[in-house]
Amino acid sequence: MKKMVVAIFLIPVFLIGCNQEQTIEVKDSNEEQSETVKEVIRNSDEIYTGNAIFIEDQLLVAVQAKPWLDYKKRKIEKKLQKEVEEQFPDLEVLVSADYKLYWETQKLLDEGDEQKVSEEVEKLKKLAKEET
Repeated sequence: MKKMVVAIFLIPVFLIGCNQEQTIEVKDSNEEQSETVKEVIRNSDEIYTGNAIFIEDQLLVAVQAKPWLDYKKRKIEKKLQKEVEEQFPDLEVLVSADYKLYWETQKLLDEGDEQKVSEEVEKLKKLAKEET
């Protein structure tokens, strides 16, 4: 009886947790560019959340793949990189599915100083290229 009560209580909790909508945040002054990058991320079924930062002629996109797709992160990155580069051919684009970069970009979204954001984006780009 106890197992049945626990199961009845936990099943809705798990179902609610599985039904999350994508959350996408963008730091950019141009609304058209923001909507374009949001749309590209939304069109990818493998991604459940993402951040994008536009700085001068650069675009940094950090995304999180759905948990059961962790083994396909590189493939997801390459696919999204190609799609974003098609939409923004004049920008230097970096797409990453690394959680550390996602976490750092989340902090940068709230930063007000553009110079500091630009410096941090450069550091993050170097960090993304490291193979550890």
